[in-house]
Amino acid sequence: MFNRLASGLRAAGVLSLLALSPLTFAQSTGNAGPAVNTETFQSWEVNCPVNSSDGSCPMPQLVNGADGEPVLRVVVGNPAQLDGSAMTFLVPLGVRLAPGLQLKVDTNEPVGMPYQVCVPQGCRADIPLQPQLLNQLKAGSTATVSIVNPRGQRQDLNVSLMGFSAAKDRVDQN
Repeated sequence: MFNRLASGLRAAGVLSLLALSPLTFAQSTGNAGPAVNTETFQSWEVNCPVNSSDGSCPMPQLVNGADGEPVLRVVVGNPAQLDGSAMTFLVPLGVRLAPGLQLKVDTNEPVGMPYQVCVPQGCRADIPLQPQLLNQLKAGSTATVSIVNPRGQRQDLNVSLMGFSAAKDRVDQN
């Protein structure tokens, strides 16, 4: 079901300023797209397209719910349109849109962001990584992404920051 997220976003032409990579919940397999070199840094991956000179190596992490199903995809990258890094969050449909999404790193103040777009495959929120937030992510151990379900209940999703700093350093090498 979530494999359609990337193709749906591309087909709908809604990749915004922060378009980073093939944004799918499930890991890509087979010949579904261009060849990619994948490196693992604890909880994070770095996916660099083979024979690409544009320096676009996104850094994804898939977060599963208690039932083992994907509930969140986080992608960090350096989009050409920005002077710096950005973080994209992809969640399945069924979230309340008005409250947006919140990101909290360890005990720091949460950062809120609106959803940019929802398509039949899911909803997306983006945030440029300002130096203060990026430093929190690099030094932190856990980030909590808070969404609001259809019943108005807040759901907290934990994103491991193990390997974040090393993966981000690898992304920045390109």
